[in-house]
Amino acid sequence: MSVAATALQPLESVADDLVTSCRTVARQGYRLLVLLREFDIRRGYREARGKGRCAADSAEWLAARCGMGRDVVRDKLRVAYALLNLPETESAFEAGELTFTKVRALTEVATLDNEAVLIDFARAMTDAQVVDYCRRLLVRPAHIGCERRRDRS
Repeated sequence: MSVAATALQPLESVADDLVTSCRTVARQGYRLLVLLREFDIRRGYREARGKGRCAADSAEWLAARCGMGRDVVRDKLRVAYALLNLPETESAFEAGELTFTKVRALTEVATLDNEAVLIDFARAMTDAQVVDYCRRLLVRPAHIGCERRRDRS
Protein backbone atom coordinates (compact mmCIF):
# COMPACT_ATOMS: atom_id res chain seq x y z
CA MET A 1 0.00 0.00 0.00
CA SER A 2 1.40 3.40 -0.95
CA VAL A 3 1.62 6.42 1.33
CA ALA A 4 -0.89 8.21 -0.87
CA ALA A 5 -3.40 5.38 -0.48
CA THR A 6 -2.90 5.36 3.28
CA ALA A 7 -3.48 9.12 3.46
CA LEU A 8 -6.96 8.63 1.98
CA GLN A 9 -8.06 6.40 4.85
CA PRO A 10 -9.51 8.06 7.93
CA LEU A 11 -6.87 8.35 10.62
CA GLU A 12 -8.98 6.28 13.03
CA SER A 13 -9.00 3.46 10.49
CA VAL A 14 -5.23 3.64 10.13
CA ALA A 15 -4.87 3.56 13.93
CA ASP A 16 -7.17 0.54 14.21
CA ASP A 17 -5.26 -1.29 11.47
CA LEU A 18 -1.98 -0.51 13.21
CA VAL A 19 -3.19 -1.98 16.52
CA THR A 20 -4.57 -5.04 14.71
CA SER A 21 -1.25 -5.54 12.93
CA CYS A 22 0.69 -5.34 16.20
CA ARG A 23 -1.56 -7.97 17.77
CA THR A 24 -1.22 -10.15 14.68
CA VAL A 25 2.57 -10.01 14.98
CA ALA A 26 2.31 -11.09 18.64
CA ARG A 27 -0.08 -13.94 17.77
CA GLN A 28 2.27 -15.11 15.03
CA GLY A 29 5.15 -14.98 17.51
CA TYR A 30 3.14 -17.23 19.79
CA ARG A 31 2.42 -19.62 16.91
CA LEU A 32 6.14 -19.78 16.10
CA LEU A 33 6.92 -20.79 19.69
CA VAL A 34 4.23 -23.48 19.71
CA LEU A 35 5.54 -24.95 16.46
CA LEU A 36 9.13 -24.76 17.64
CA ARG A 37 8.26 -26.46 20.92
CA GLU A 38 6.39 -29.25 19.14
CA PHE A 39 9.24 -29.69 16.64
CA ASP A 40 11.72 -29.91 19.52
CA ILE A 41 9.60 -32.31 21.60
CA ARG A 42 9.15 -34.58 18.59
CA ARG A 43 12.86 -34.25 17.72
CA GLY A 44 11.97 -33.13 14.23
CA TYR A 45 15.55 -32.06 13.65
CA ARG A 46 16.46 -35.76 13.38
CA GLU A 47 13.92 -36.55 10.68
CA ALA A 48 12.89 -33.36 8.88
CA ARG A 49 13.79 -33.36 5.22
CA GLY A 50 15.76 -30.71 3.41
CA LYS A 51 18.69 -28.50 4.28
CA GLY A 52 19.57 -28.96 7.92
CA ARG A 53 18.48 -32.59 7.91
CA CYS A 54 19.78 -34.76 10.75
CA ALA A 55 20.93 -31.84 12.88
CA ALA A 56 22.05 -32.28 16.48
CA ASP A 57 19.20 -30.15 17.84
CA SER A 58 16.45 -27.71 16.87
CA ALA A 59 18.79 -24.72 17.08
CA GLU A 60 21.21 -26.25 14.60
CA TRP A 61 18.37 -27.32 12.30
CA LEU A 62 16.76 -23.86 12.23
CA ALA A 63 20.13 -22.17 11.75
CA ALA A 64 20.66 -24.24 8.61
CA ARG A 65 17.07 -24.18 7.39
CA CYS A 66 15.90 -20.65 8.25
CA GLY A 67 19.06 -18.72 9.04
CA MET A 68 18.06 -18.17 12.67
CA GLY A 69 20.91 -17.82 15.12
CA ARG A 70 21.32 -20.75 17.47
CA ASP A 71 21.18 -18.53 20.55
CA VAL A 72 17.95 -16.97 19.28
CA VAL A 73 16.40 -20.41 18.80
CA ARG A 74 17.52 -21.55 22.26
CA ASP A 75 16.01 -18.41 23.79
CA LYS A 76 12.72 -19.01 21.99
CA LEU A 77 12.73 -22.65 23.12
CA ARG A 78 13.33 -21.61 26.73
CA VAL A 79 10.34 -19.30 26.56
CA ALA A 80 8.20 -21.88 24.74
CA TYR A 81 8.83 -24.51 27.41
CA ALA A 82 8.37 -21.99 30.25
CA LEU A 83 4.91 -21.15 28.91
CA LEU A 84 3.81 -24.71 29.65
CA ASN A 85 3.91 -23.72 33.34
CA LEU A 86 2.38 -20.25 32.87
CA PRO A 87 -1.09 -20.72 31.38
CA GLU A 88 -2.28 -17.13 31.83
CA THR A 89 0.84 -15.75 30.18
CA GLU A 90 0.49 -18.23 27.33
CA SER A 91 -3.16 -17.27 26.86
CA ALA A 92 -2.39 -13.53 26.81
CA PHE A 93 0.43 -14.08 24.30
CA GLU A 94 -1.78 -16.26 22.10
CA ALA A 95 -4.43 -13.51 22.10
CA GLY A 96 -1.85 -10.94 21.01
CA GLU A 97 -2.10 -9.00 24.27
CA LEU A 98 1.61 -9.38 25.09
CA THR A 99 4.66 -9.12 22.85
CA PHE A 100 7.40 -11.74 22.75
CA THR A 101 9.72 -9.31 24.53
CA LYS A 102 7.29 -8.98 27.45
CA VAL A 103 6.64 -12.72 27.57
CA ARG A 104 10.35 -13.52 27.54
CA ALA A 105 10.91 -11.18 30.50
CA LEU A 106 7.90 -12.53 32.41
CA THR A 107 9.05 -16.13 32.05
CA GLU A 108 12.18 -15.21 34.00
CA VAL A 109 10.24 -14.22 37.13
CA ALA A 110 6.64 -15.42 36.89
CA THR A 111 5.19 -18.22 38.98
CA LEU A 112 1.63 -19.45 39.19
CA ASP A 113 1.27 -17.33 42.33
CA ASN A 114 2.35 -13.99 40.82
CA GLU A 115 1.57 -14.52 37.14
CA ALA A 116 -1.75 -12.62 37.07
CA VAL A 117 -0.28 -9.55 38.79
CA LEU A 118 2.72 -9.50 36.46
CA ILE A 119 0.51 -9.80 33.37
CA ASP A 120 -1.56 -6.83 34.54
CA PHE A 121 1.64 -4.80 34.96
CA ALA A 122 2.93 -5.94 31.57
CA ARG A 123 -0.25 -4.89 29.79
CA ALA A 124 0.17 -1.36 31.15
CA MET A 125 3.91 -1.03 30.42
CA THR A 126 6.12 -0.78 27.36
CA ASP A 127 8.41 -3.65 26.41
CA ALA A 128 11.43 -1.84 27.84
CA GLN A 129 9.64 -1.11 31.12
CA VAL A 130 8.66 -4.78 31.53
CA VAL A 131 12.21 -5.96 30.83
CA ASP A 132 13.60 -3.47 33.35
CA TYR A 133 10.98 -4.33 35.96
CA CYS A 134 11.63 -8.08 35.63
CA ARG A 135 15.39 -7.55 35.83
CA ARG A 136 14.90 -5.67 39.08
CA LEU A 137 12.75 -8.53 40.39
CA LEU A 138 15.58 -10.94 39.64
CA VAL A 139 17.92 -8.83 41.77
CA ARG A 140 15.38 -8.23 44.55
CA PRO A 141 12.94 -11.16 44.41
CA ALA A 142 11.08 -10.14 47.56
CA HIS A 143 9.53 -7.19 45.70
CA ILE A 144 5.73 -7.68 45.50
CA GLY A 145 6.18 -11.26 46.61
CA CYS A 146 7.82 -12.39 43.39
CA GLU A 147 10.42 -15.11 43.57
CA ARG A 148 12.85 -16.06 40.87
CA ARG A 149 11.77 -19.18 39.05
CA ARG A 150 13.84 -22.14 40.08
CA ASP A 151 12.49 -24.59 37.52
CA ARG A 152 13.96 -22.96 34.43
CA SER A 153 13.82 -24.95 31.25
